[in-house]
Amino acid sequence: MKRLFPIIVCVIFGCQGDIVEQNPYLNNLPSFEFELNLDLPLYDNLRFAGGTLTLSQLGFKGVHLYNLDGSQILAWEASCPNQRPSDCSKTIVNGIEAVCSCDDSIYSLVTGQPLSKDVEYGLVNYGVRRSGNLVLVYN
Repeated sequence: MKRLFPIIVCVIFGCQGDIVEQNPYLNNLPSFEFELNLDLPLYDNLRFAGGTLTLSQLGFKGVHLYNLDGSQILAWEASCPNQRPSDCSKTIVNGIEAVCSCDDSIYSLVTGQPLSKDVEYGLVNYGVRRSGNLVLVYN
């Protein structure tokens, strides 16, 4: 029993939960489901690795879609994650990056992480399911 006591104490005090800080600017994003067919010419750019498309009717300020490797598609909220919602708080796709119109901060469309210094939050990720040429984007 004497040998178990230090182990139990270590387990109890070592199990502190990680604090996950939620983005205060983007905490109430709308729920949606949107299906697109990559066979349609409108979505042709998403059929190839590195292809991007912005769907302005989804999310809060739109959704950026990025084809990572020819088969995996990623979806990111188009709002600037480190700005209060305003007229300029939308990111614009530039290659494999999203640039915030307000402060020119840059984010990776591959990882969603900020590439600019002194930026706290990364892009908000949405769910994507792909079955053949049908893609479901959802929150």
